[in-house]
Amino acid sequence: MQQLTVNGRNFQTRASSLLDLISFSYQVQRKQIVGGPDWLDKERFDIAAVPDVEGAPNPEQVRSMIRKLLKDRFQLTFHKEKRDLSAYVLTVGKSGQKLTPTEMKGPLPGIGYRPITGGLMLGMRNGTMSDFTGFLQTIVLDRPVVDRTELKDKFDMVVKFTPDETQFHGHPPKPPAAASSGSTTTATATSSTTPDTTETFPDLFQALQQQLGLKLEAQKTAVDVVAIDHVEKPSAN
Repeated sequence: MQQLTVNGRNFQTRASSLLDLISFSYQVQRKQIVGGPDWLDKERFDIAAVPDVEGAPNPEQVRSMIRKLLKDRFQLTFHKEKRDLSAYVLTVGKSGQKLTPTEMKGPLPGIGYRPITGGLMLGMRNGTMSDFTGFLQTIVLDRPVVDRTELKDKFDMVVKFTPDETQFHGHPPKPPAAASSGSTTTATATSSTTPDTTETFPDLFQALQQQLGLKLEAQKTAVDVVAIDHVEKPSAN
C-alpha cells in the first residue's frame, strides 16, 4: 500500500492490494493471511470512501468500512484459526518502559517514519501498543508482532534506529546524503582527517530496549490467521 490517508470524513488508499486491505482492516500481518488466489498481492486498487456515520472516523470505523467493502465488493469470506508461526513478541523490559503518555485528545493516532542522518526515525502520537505493533508488522517487520506489554494507555514515542535489509519489505529507506561542505576548491589537505561526527543508531531491537524500555524478541508462538474461503475480483463501481 503506497498511501492510506484520512482527511476529515474522507478516506483514501492508493495502490492497495487485496492483501494490504485485509492486513489493515483485520490487523494481521501478511503471513497471517493464508489461502486465496495469486492476484491477492498482484493487482492494485485505489479506493476513496466516506463513512456512513457522522464525524471523522476513528481507526476502528475506518477498518470496519474496509471490512464491509471487502465483503460487498470482493465477496470475501474466511475463517480464523490458530497456527504456530515465527513471530516477534513485544514486552516491557526489565528496567521498565520509558513511554510518554499522550496529551492529545483526538481519536486518531499518528504513526510514521522518515530518514534522518545516520538512520531512521519512527514516531507515534496518540497511539496504543496495538497501533504500534500493527504498524511494525505491516510496514517494518517481516512477521507478526504480538503485544504482550499489557499497556492500555495511549502514548507518544520516538525511536531512532538503523534498519536492515530484512525490514520494510526488503527496501529500507536510505538516510539522507551528508550535507556538502562547500566548493571543492576550498578543501585542504587536512580535511580528510576531520573525524566523522555523524550520529549512528543501533538496530531496531536495541533501540526499542535503550530508548523506550521495550523488548522485542523472535519466538515461535500461536497466532491468529485469516484463512480465506472465497474471494472474487471486485464488482464495477
